[in-house]
Amino acid sequence: MSDPPYILLVDDDSDLRQCLVDLLEDEGYVTRTACSGREALALLENSAPPCLILLDLMMPDLNGWQFYEQQQRNRQLAQIPVLVVTASRSLGPNIPGSDVLLKPFTIDDVLDKVERLVPVGDLPDELPARPDAVGS
Repeated sequence: MSDPPYILLVDDDSDLRQCLVDLLEDEGYVTRTACSGREALALLENSAPPCLILLDLMMPDLNGWQFYEQQQRNRQLAQIPVLVVTASRSLGPNIPGSDVLLKPFTIDDVLDKVERLVPVGDLPDELPARPDAVGS
């Protein structure tokens, strides 16, 4: 039996990582986490690939740029869409096959980007309906 599709969250900020896990799992997504690029690469080598990677750029050990370069060297991993999470307003060259989520962001910002990047066939069987506005 194979693992269900999941979203990999790669961020060294444990509070932000947990907030994103809570948000995405409340929406019905399956998540896994890594606190560094190096940990994320190890996870990717030893499990089924995720349907999306949320990637912080500024991390110790192996930063987001370095992680992305190594991800692109692997044919199977290079196909995984990446949502870059950053506070930087000057990213330089765009990362092909990715999108950017600028900090600070709202719940709707996160969910809109995730829904746009996760292939429909990779969604869990039943995602709950999302209200149009927070608090409604």
